[in-house]
Amino acid sequence: MSFVFPFDPDITRASTIPSRCYVDPLFLALEEEKVFGRTWQLVGRREQLAEPGAFLTATIAREPIVIVRDGEQLRGFHNVCLHRAGPIAQGCGVRKTLQCRYHGWTYGLDGQLKRAPEMEGTDGFRPEEFRLMPVQVATWGPLVFAALDSKTPPLAHFLDDLPARAARFQPDAMRFVTSKRWTIACNWKVYVDNYLEGYHLPAVHPGLYKELDYDQYRVEPHRYWSLQHAPLRAAHGATDRKYVPKPGEEDAQYYWLFPNAMLNVYQGQMQTNVVLPRGPDSCEVVFEWFAAQPPENAATDPTWTRLLQFSDEIQDEDIEICEAVYTNLRSRSYDRGRYSAARENGVHHFHGLLHEFLT
Repeated sequence: MSFVFPFDPDITRASTIPSRCYVDPLFLALEEEKVFGRTWQLVGRREQLAEPGAFLTATIAREPIVIVRDGEQLRGFHNVCLHRAGPIAQGCGVRKTLQCRYHGWTYGLDGQLKRAPEMEGTDGFRPEEFRLMPVQVATWGPLVFAALDSKTPPLAHFLDDLPARAARFQPDAMRFVTSKRWTIACNWKVYVDNYLEGYHLPAVHPGLYKELDYDQYRVEPHRYWSLQHAPLRAAHGATDRKYVPKPGEEDAQYYWLFPNAMLNVYQGQMQTNVVLPRGPDSCEVVFEWFAAQPPENAATDPTWTRLLQFSDEIQDEDIEICEAVYTNLRSRSYDRGRYSAARENGVHHFHGLLHEFLT
């Protein structure tokens, strides 16, 4: 089966990517190497790495990594001991060193091997030659990103002017509130496709459709990211509204960074979504909420209770349709479809980047 698929940069002529790109396990292996292995991945929050020795662990394309604060510097390494591939860190916390749980080899926070028990008598063994394999680390706002490939351009190259566009929301002032996770029975690209267009709002999200001015909804593609502008409908005295427009908060903005990170900003809060492949037919979606003035307890705060309940309602609707779409992508009756030139330029943009990275 060929990994190459045709892609027309003219959306008015283009067909969607073939169904095999979603269902064939070999495509996911290729994506792990050429997409996830060569882009910046959202792996954590700066607050988790605030004090010296603080660390967190994550996985990118089945590669385990650890991010640690070494003094004033954030460092990233493959979470793999150079002895016999044991893990050098688990979970998150604070440590003065990184120690393999298999045989106790111990590394400094700079990645240099400091102690290797009972290696005396091993001919030619020199601890100074053993240094953990690094990964790139960068931050933006309250977020921490990592890139496996040392040749991946800096995070700023991928973000381009996204930070300037989002500056009015003051992401640096945002503080973590809460998080949720879902496991969804669909390929990761199905979920990203769904995120990148408002075309499905009238049919799939009747509650959200009432909140947004669908006629003014538009998608603005950039080199490695896109922005969905979703103006809020005027309240007109309605009492059952979830989003009530306020001065300076008249719209919802949905940012997407290739390939799998989303940033949603509306009503004084920010939400990140990360879509993690868990196989060709499964993905995990991690939501985290941030606010400039976090509540003491989001589970009991009335404003946040309503916000989270509405978010869950939208997410449940998305999960239902994404799982149905993935089932149908395996049908012998379907291979490729067509884009709505008026509504699906964000999906077309995503597919163009996939084609660029994979081929």
